[in-house]
Amino acid sequence: MFEYDRTDDRLTLFRPDTRWLSNGFDGGYRDADAAHNLTVPEGFDRTDLGAYAAERLGERPSGPTLLTGVSQRHARGARCGPVEAVATVGLSNPAVLPVEGDAEPAAGETMADGWRPGTVNVFVGTTRALDDGAMAGLLATAVEAKTATLLAAADVPGTTSDAVVVGSAPEGSPSAFAGSATEVGDSARACVRDAVLASLDARYDGERPPTPEEARYGLRTTREPSGFEP
Repeated sequence: MFEYDRTDDRLTLFRPDTRWLSNGFDGGYRDADAAHNLTVPEGFDRTDLGAYAAERLGERPSGPTLLTGVSQRHARGARCGPVEAVATVGLSNPAVLPVEGDAEPAAGETMADGWRPGTVNVFVGTTRALDDGAMAGLLATAVEAKTATLLAAADVPGTTSDAVVVGSAPEGSPSAFAGSATEVGDSARACVRDAVLASLDARYDGERPPTPEEARYGLRTTREPSGFEP
């Protein structure tokens, strides 16, 4: 799978000629030998994120790069079949989406006014060769698994700055699909679940993570769309 180089503030995943898809700030498809997860300092408020990543890495990275306020000491991974996943989890800025029947937000719960140092970053790699459509399917599968895990463990679907990166090996055995009914997708679901739970446990030292009401920052969606029948 991947090789890893980790410090307290950087985790780099290496595999030659990997095909990547990211929904991070530098998102999209690309081919590169590495992807990066960078921990930013407290009080970080820069918006030139590409330039910041280049300063941190010594050059503008060719592969996807994600940012987080969580130390890479809390990065955890899981492997299953043709897939492995690595996650860093912080929940100081939960993004809550009420549905009909949800309780009203607690007094003092705040709306986010910008990027905050929490973030759930997930990297998923497979030894299978996926085309662009299957890569998008794997990204969706990983996001779904991250969301389901956080809802069960912390009663939130994610934070205001979550991101997911998936990587495929072009020289591997082809897989046309990567949804939950496939070996790749089902393995990804299990790996993301276990990696997220392990990082959550490491980040909060085995204690209960903050509830949405206790979190320092966050967002609760209160917009009221008008429905229509297409």
